[in-house]
Amino acid sequence: MSGLEEVTGPAVEPISRIEAREHLRLDDDVDDAQVRAYVLAARIWAENYTGRALITRTVAQYLDAFAEVEQPLWEGWKTGPNIVNYQNFIELALAPAISVAHIKYFTDDDTEHTWAASNYYVDTVRSPARIVLRDGGSYPTSLRAANGLKITYDAGYGATPQLVPEPIRVAMLQYTAFIYEHRGDFERFPPPQPPKVLTQLLQPYQIMRFGSSPYGTLVRSGIG
Repeated sequence: MSGLEEVTGPAVEPISRIEAREHLRLDDDVDDAQVRAYVLAARIWAENYTGRALITRTVAQYLDAFAEVEQPLWEGWKTGPNIVNYQNFIELALAPAISVAHIKYFTDDDTEHTWAASNYYVDTVRSPARIVLRDGGSYPTSLRAANGLKITYDAGYGATPQLVPEPIRVAMLQYTAFIYEHRGDFERFPPPQPPKVLTQLLQPYQIMRFGSSPYGTLVRSGIG
């Protein structure tokens, strides 16, 4: 399993307060704090739907162990050595990844170490990005039981709103208008749902992850 911690948040929002106010056609007496809250909610909604960071931020991704290579199920007895094979890559949870600052690992006594960069290659061309084990590289050993690996990296389209794809910004503006128009209506059942066109704007940017299996577990035997 993995967890994600925001180390440094985005400096700005993908849409500005002025853009949101103009889109909502608000009078001057409407509270700015309310508009900022709607913009923040729209950004979190868009990021959760797409699996992407919009404005660049620094995050730390924690892993308990390394993923095993999935093996086909078999029945009966099998003769041979009990060998655990691990995938040669670690997938980063947040896209688009820009760069990896460092990778730390923690041993059973909670001592922190730096995993040498000579062991891995950072593939940011692929989305989601991967940490790929180099030929001759090796994974750290004797990881502690939980959060044994910590990957610190930057993710996002850039530091300014203009670098965020325009369809995502349009979807955010429309979502801001949706929650503004339905403020106070979310206690009813069923609650109001955003128009389908909003998610259609975001679908080309949604990170799709394949190959998950109920039998693909992270174990701590060997190097894990």
